[in-house]
Amino acid sequence: MYMIFDMTLPLLFFHSGLLLELDIFESTETVILAITGIFSLLLLGLSISAYIKTRLNKILFAAAAFALFGIQLLIESLEENIEFFDTQFMSIITAAMTLGILVLFFLAIVKKNN
Repeated sequence: MYMIFDMTLPLLFFHSGLLLELDIFESTETVILAITGIFSLLLLGLSISAYIKTRLNKILFAAAAFALFGIQLLIESLEENIEFFDTQFMSIITAAMTLGILVLFFLAIVKKNN
């Protein structure tokens, strides 16, 4: 009985270390961020197309918000992967971009049609 325990315990630690090195959560986060970025570009294209067809100025606010969201995702990705971008100043910029996105969506909803 003790012989089996002595052999399996080191194997468990070895295999658990391998699982931690795979870091499934980080790759999943990267895939989700990439899909979100692609979706924001798609929404930007659709909103520009809708503006060209309707000429409603409200749609420009939504298009600007989608563009700002895509830029924010790019900056956050650069912050995580490049040490140069990981500063307090960049954190303030991304927080201001989030506020800007919300303000643009608010204006798109509240603004009257011209």
